[in-house]
Amino acid sequence: MGKHAKKRSNLFKSAVFGRSVKIVLIIIVTVSLLLNLFTFVMPVVKYYGNSMSPTLKDGQILIVNKMADIKSGDIIAFYYNNKVIVRRVVASGNNQVSVDVFGTVLVNGNELNEPYVENKTLGQSNVSFPYNVPANSYFVLGDNRDVAMDSRLSEIGVVTEDRLIGKVVFSLNPFESVK
Repeated sequence: MGKHAKKRSNLFKSAVFGRSVKIVLIIIVTVSLLLNLFTFVMPVVKYYGNSMSPTLKDGQILIVNKMADIKSGDIIAFYYNNKVIVRRVVASGNNQVSVDVFGTVLVNGNELNEPYVENKTLGQSNVSFPYNVPANSYFVLGDNRDVAMDSRLSEIGVVTEDRLIGKVVFSLNPFESVK
């Protein structure tokens, strides 16, 4: 092989292998960024049960935004006994909540409009109403009030900042935003 042929061969090898190394590095950096995003900013959780029916279905994969502002009506994920629980916020800190025997929810004396609840009921409850939600806490209820274990039970109580994962923003199956 001549001098020029070897030079072209070496240029070709360095171009191909140099490009391959760059592609591998790009893939590694991209995967690393995505893992960090889905671990620290937008974790993925799986919802189990029927406490949020009809809004959520058993087995849905949900994306949670740890950075989102949370307000009444939002669905949040939080920890309870080392399990991830998903419920809807009805009131935040420094508000007063009441649930009557018919399942009507009042926040600061105003009835909540809850189109996502099919069957209003008091359900399982051992909390005395009216209940004053402590600062930096969320009073949560399941959409399926008959079966949901939520802030109406003192065992679960209000969700404090240290138990909060974040706001549920998206479902991967079906692929849609969550409201």
